[in-house]
Amino acid sequence: MLRPNVPLDLARYVQAAQTALRQGDLQRACDVAQQAIAIGIEEPQLLTLSAYRNLEQNDYESALRLAARACELAPRNIDALNAAGTALHQLGRSDEAVPYLEKALALAPDDVDLLVTTSGVFEQLRQTQRACSLLERAFERDPRRADAAARLAFISANRGEMDKARKFGAMALSLDRTQAFASFAIAAADIDEGKYQDAHDRLRAVMAIPKIGRIIEAIGERMLGDALDGLGRYSEAFAAYSKGGEELRVLYAPPAGTEVETALDRSRRIAAYVSGAPAESWMSKKGNSSVRSHVFLLGFPRSGTTLLTHVLNAHPDVTALDEPQTLTESGELVASDAGLEKLAALADPELAPYREAYWRRAAAAGFAGDTGVLVEKMPLYSEILCLIAKLFPDAKILVALRDPRDVVLSCFRRRFAFTRQMYELLTLEGATNYYDATMRLLELYRTKIALPFREIRHEDLVLDFEGQTRALCGFMGVDPNVALTGYAERVRHSDMATPNAAQISRGIRRESMAQWRPYAEQMKPVMPLLEPWIARFGYEGTADATSS
Repeated sequence: MLRPNVPLDLARYVQAAQTALRQGDLQRACDVAQQAIAIGIEEPQLLTLSAYRNLEQNDYESALRLAARACELAPRNIDALNAAGTALHQLGRSDEAVPYLEKALALAPDDVDLLVTTSGVFEQLRQTQRACSLLERAFERDPRRADAAARLAFISANRGEMDKARKFGAMALSLDRTQAFASFAIAAADIDEGKYQDAHDRLRAVMAIPKIGRIIEAIGERMLGDALDGLGRYSEAFAAYSKGGEELRVLYAPPAGTEVETALDRSRRIAAYVSGAPAESWMSKKGNSSVRSHVFLLGFPRSGTTLLTHVLNAHPDVTALDEPQTLTESGELVASDAGLEKLAALADPELAPYREAYWRRAAAAGFAGDTGVLVEKMPLYSEILCLIAKLFPDAKILVALRDPRDVVLSCFRRRFAFTRQMYELLTLEGATNYYDATMRLLELYRTKIALPFREIRHEDLVLDFEGQTRALCGFMGVDPNVALTGYAERVRHSDMATPNAAQISRGIRRESMAQWRPYAEQMKPVMPLLEPWIARFGYEGTADATSS
């Protein structure tokens, strides 16, 4: 409750904060704001200043609460909108951040800081074309913004646009030689072109910059592994991947004393619940889908799901969505055993809101609502097949497979946007344990869920593209189409930024097979967990055959 003399206090605190801001003393302004908030004062500028102080302290929940209230009191306050969007982004709720930041940009379209901030949100949402356009606008408006040019270069490299990566990387470095992401972008272009020694030397130079930062060092080590791999120095490459991964695990570890369910723990918890629940728990009446065929493309990261998505999207009757996060509103139903119990008990009418939320998100991701085939690629939806089956009893499940040795090694080596799931992949042991848990859960679902399953092996697609795509079209209920062979050209013009974007844009390549072989010695400790899956998926004795 506000004190009787709050109006007097309000004027005093606002004046003190404004005086500090005029004097360039942001810290003092934030101190004043926090003192005001502590006694119950609510005023947009003070709330916003306090929100920024909480952002600096990584207290994103408090920052969001304060910024959201400031937005309620002053809906056109650009700083408040920016603070709310930034807090949501840091909380992993980037899709919710977009309306705040887009409203701020509508009010201040030339605000360079806002353009850069918003680009980061779209980058996280994998809407990389939009992220690049915002960064280009920022750099046009302020050609001294080396950070905007560096980030644009790095995203371009991830998209396989290496000429653009070199161009903006060079621009950034001409302004500021310490822009690490500009050097990373050029190093990525060097690696892509086989200039491994150039990349190696450039990355070493970045990591030699004083006080460059632990995250930059860790990313540099991971990229250095790629350069060393290209040079055939495999033991050194493995050491670099390991060093970078271990450092990132430390940096992104949950705060001490907090209880956070890891992705591995979640997978095992869901498996324990599903194994004890009757199969009818995951059965419901026909869902509200009007599409001819509704396909979920599952598996595990780096199993070839991205390649399959772009191949299938080339078919005129297919819309293939690349990780659109369509089940966000349903997350509560798998977040705990209590949620799973609720899911198992839900009757068909009670499922309607969750289905409607799904179709809204599918539409936002690019599904036009036609009656063709909808394919949704989300590899780690493998863990929540109980939810998919309950919501969509007419769905089909396509499981992408690849040699388990290549899968876990590739997950360990590649750089992903950070999530709870990707945290497990920072070490070879972590990637193997998570793969094993996910495959165990997927096998369990086969015994519990009455949906049509089809497996497709990445190696089979590489070696027999026409035969495999013909079979896939039959599974989806569409006629084979020669347009599938043109997928690589579509990728070059798509909104794609994945660890293998450049490779996919160049078409089917046999180099993707048996990449684990140079690391056979380093992989020995994890082989006991992988060997059953190597046998289960038919990869025993394939090492020599796939390298021919």
